[in-house]
Amino acid sequence: MKKIIAIFLGIMGVASALEFGYMGNKSFGMGGSGVALGSTDLSTYYNPALQGVDNDFKLSYSLGARFKEYRLAELSKINFSSIDDINTLNNILEHNYLSATTENGMALQAPLKLKGSVSSSFGVGIFYTKMGVINFSGNINTGTTNIDNANNAYINTNTLDLLEVPLSFTMQIFSGFGDFHIGANLKYIYAGYGNSREKISVNTKISDSFKNAINGANDATTHTFGVDVGLAYLAPKEYVTIGVVAKNLNSPTINTGLTTSTQKLKLDSQYRLGISTKIIPMTTLTLDFDLKPNEEFGGFNTDFARKKVQYISGGGIFEIGIFDLKLGFAKNILKGNSDGWLISGGLGIGYIDISMYSSTKLAIINDLKLPTEFGVKLGGGFSF
Repeated sequence: MKKIIAIFLGIMGVASALEFGYMGNKSFGMGGSGVALGSTDLSTYYNPALQGVDNDFKLSYSLGARFKEYRLAELSKINFSSIDDINTLNNILEHNYLSATTENGMALQAPLKLKGSVSSSFGVGIFYTKMGVINFSGNINTGTTNIDNANNAYINTNTLDLLEVPLSFTMQIFSGFGDFHIGANLKYIYAGYGNSREKISVNTKISDSFKNAINGANDATTHTFGVDVGLAYLAPKEYVTIGVVAKNLNSPTINTGLTTSTQKLKLDSQYRLGISTKIIPMTTLTLDFDLKPNEEFGGFNTDFARKKVQYISGGGIFEIGIFDLKLGFAKNILKGNSDGWLISGGLGIGYIDISMYSSTKLAIINDLKLPTEFGVKLGGGFSF
């Protein structure tokens, strides 16, 4: 069992989550900041008001995945057939996880010219997110030396499919002291949820459980809708943009097929403020801040407290011709968290862009130091 966990974590590079997502390559390469980035490739996702800031015809796509690990690297060091420190094992079983999230999206926006000092634009997108989470739970009696003799040690798998199809509309009002933009999404949401639990044994294969979390059938499905609203202000000469977005204002509820009130899943509203500046030639700098904490998707069938995150993120993009270079960072600022910094970067050439991020926090797997969080995206698009 120890070798199986270690090998699998090593292959995955050690691997989030109903926090504010990471859809789109530009923002991903800039630490996830994008609420005030007028040139973002998926403004329909980050802030619908931004369609008015960059009021061109635009078609963009993004494909990617990210992984996150918490304390399973420690678990891989324990021999389940010969347990010599039951207290350490029980401490790990209080909270741990391995998660994978894939985020794939495409968006189209087009301008609508109106008379006078008012214009508008519309957009449509399709955003698909799939999350898979596994964790070990239980409390093993003192004196137990073989996991097969424990009656209350489990491996839990959870999977969530989330499909969003927003229709977006933005109105722009131009004035002598800056331009004001207001946008909104009305989006159809499909969600599918599934979970399973099995007893841990010496022969438990974490790789099989992880595949079940990713590929498992949904036990319950939901068809609902969500509402997003965004605002953006573009200062004269376009040196500064300020944006704010409120996502899922109606807090739609996802059916899990489970019965207790603590096992219901709600897409809580998310609020983020951002600012960007083009004061440096050929360069845009951004800074975003979550206005309230969000919860990561950790699944159910455990007594684990749901982890809260509140990110500050920032970055920059340097553009010249068909080339662009992106750098960024993100940090969970909530007190008491043990997350490291996320450092990101990306390179775009024409219609192709690749971006990635990695945590500064490392886990030791088979004497190798690997990041506890890692992600990569491929995307691109064009505008005119």
